Amino acid sequence: MDRTIAIIVSEPGPLPGQSNRSSGNFSTEWFGGAHRMLVEVTVDGQVDESVIFNIAEDRSGNDSTKASDVRHNTELSYIESNSLYICKTRCPSNKNFTVTIKPYQ
Repeated sequence: MDRTIAIIVSEPGPLPGQSNRSSGNFSTEWFGGAHRMLVEVTVDGQVDESVIFNIAEDRSGNDSTKASDVRHNTELSYIESNSLYICKTRCPSNKNFTVTIKPYQ
């Protein structure tokens, strides 16, 4: 049984007072290891392949983009950080969506 790396609920657009950020911070750091990650995206519990977003790292000064144009079934190299967030979201349904990041072999 695989452990989930992270589950994030994101707004369909920027949070109040933000220009790009649509979620709070989440961590992958606790998971450890050089794994690959698989992204699942759902809206109202159903897979949604139309949602596209970036993953950035919250840093002092300029935040850095760690993954661009992420969507359901995107495979990523393991990103180790305790301050990642969802940003630059394109969500046609204009509903909150859930991102589940799982290890991928």
